[in-house]
Amino acid sequence: MDSFFDKNLTYFENYLIPDDIPTIFIHGVGLDSSMWDPQKSYFKNKNVIFYDLINHGKSKKGFKQLTFEDFNNQLIQLIKHLDIKKFNLIGFSLGALIAQHFTVKYYNNINKLIIIASVYNRNKEEKEKVQKRYKKSLDDQSIIDNSINRWFNQDYLIKNPLIYKFFFNILAKNKKEDFLAAYKLFVQSENYKLDFSNFNMPTLIMTGENDIGSTPNMSEKLQDQINKSKIYIIPKSKHMAIFEKNDLVNKEISKFLY
Repeated sequence: MDSFFDKNLTYFENYLIPDDIPTIFIHGVGLDSSMWDPQKSYFKNKNVIFYDLINHGKSKKGFKQLTFEDFNNQLIQLIKHLDIKKFNLIGFSLGALIAQHFTVKYYNNINKLIIIASVYNRNKEEKEKVQKRYKKSLDDQSIIDNSINRWFNQDYLIKNPLIYKFFFNILAKNKKEDFLAAYKLFVQSENYKLDFSNFNMPTLIMTGENDIGSTPNMSEKLQDQINKSKIYIIPKSKHMAIFEKNDLVNKEISKFLY
């Protein structure tokens, strides 16, 4: 896989396969494109692009406030750099929200859409939980261990200590101000309303059966809003099903896209 920076200092990696509709993957908050390692391996014979969001990974940092428009602009600049007109878009968690907001504005560019582990219309209790975690981060209390244990099944982490270390290291590298700007947007995402009226492209919605943050109920409510969308609840999995249950997730992605 080749790696590059575009002129706006967005870091991206890709396999370029001629005459194949590109698929772009958007990672979650506090992470970077390396969280898609199982997908990079599985889709190595496809035209796929993985990039780091602004304030994340190797991409440009220092944005003290972030909006979905900022992330839209980053992706628009990237596809212009790559001279891409039509593509499949896959987003995870914050990346799923970015994918939805991008599609609202640029629906003609989207061939197929996959929304993974997205929050939607959180209730009062669900909002309070994520606000509490945000406040802990503001107060310099680490939420890394809590996050990883919330994202994976415990037996998986016990059997795969290197996976815990892998995600711990990604999260630990974040500069507080960079992370909080993106996390604040995720926490307050309900303030940014979505209009699904032009979501006429094939859409697949996925989340883990036991994801307590991006619940199956949220995905079901999202499915009700998006015309002709399909839903797949990933069995015996939590938030990071794309990694822990990558065999199931990759097969669903492949079946839907190709």
